[in-house]
Amino acid sequence: MAADRRVALLGSANLTGRALRENVEIGVVLRDRATVGHLVDHLRWLRSPTAGFMRPA
Repeated sequence: MAADRRVALLGSANLTGRALRENVEIGVVLRDRATVGHLVDHLRWLRSPTAGFMRPA
């Protein structure tokens, strides 16, 4: 989850009531702007119609 290009939450939690109550999950808050920026760019690419299995380097 990234609200902006400054802070992101990266984790394994499923955002359902049952999952949040009954599962043990892990997450990390990212505050490094360069790292968050790369993550946001990657998430946008994944949603693009041209996304394939591998992203070019």
